[in-house]
Amino acid sequence: MSARTGVLTGAAGGIGKATTERLLKEGWSLVLVDRDESIKDVAASTQTSGDQKVLGVAADITDPSTYGEIDDAVAEIGAPLKLLALVAGVLQEVGAIETLAIEEWDRVFNINLRANMLLMKHFIPALKAADGAAIVTVSSWYGKSGHGFFGAYCASKAGLISLTHTAADELSKDKIRVNTVAPGNVATSMHLDALTEEAEKRGISFEEMKKTEWDKIPLERAAYPSEIADAINFLAGPDSNYITGATIDVNGGCLFS
Repeated sequence: MSARTGVLTGAAGGIGKATTERLLKEGWSLVLVDRDESIKDVAASTQTSGDQKVLGVAADITDPSTYGEIDDAVAEIGAPLKLLALVAGVLQEVGAIETLAIEEWDRVFNINLRANMLLMKHFIPALKAADGAAIVTVSSWYGKSGHGFFGAYCASKAGLISLTHTAADELSKDKIRVNTVAPGNVATSMHLDALTEEAEKRGISFEEMKKTEWDKIPLERAAYPSEIADAINFLAGPDSNYITGATIDVNGGCLFS
């Protein structure tokens, strides 16, 4: 395929790193975005071929004043921006609604929902100019049903699913497809840390907590980050040319109430 650029947020995380590897195999040039300066080292260490370029940008995605550095990196690569992969997200401090601090609610919503809207708003003009592009968000199966002790997280991911569907409706005439991947449990440090914290809140062991959650999965294990990356890659590429406004469930067969 012709030269093309993708912007990938949350690039230093488990799913972000796996997505970087998968997109590079497909020939994408990438701007890797994360909040820590170490993302520049991650970009520098990637293996590329041909005319591919990978640049790292340390940016606070909740602050649009930092987006200029991302624009500069896209311009330095020089190929059209044809993908906005919004992987960045956070879990909440595990706790019931009655004890949830509004500051924690705002933090989760600022990163999981508000930042995604701001990034879409900023990059849509460039995507429109690309004559065919894609936006892929990463939501969650927790955005499709409520789960105790994760009120802010569930609500923010539900909002992201709705935002994704709205953007798909608005941008279809501009040949921009907008879809979301909804993972279940993924074997990343973020998921394992959440299990540890929830186990403490519930007064049970980590192994009991993990068994409780993973026993809900028909395929009997958490996903590998690469399996989420495969779904993102699918929605970014030509094999999904007739798919927009979709939520792709990658959760090992979990059913929703």
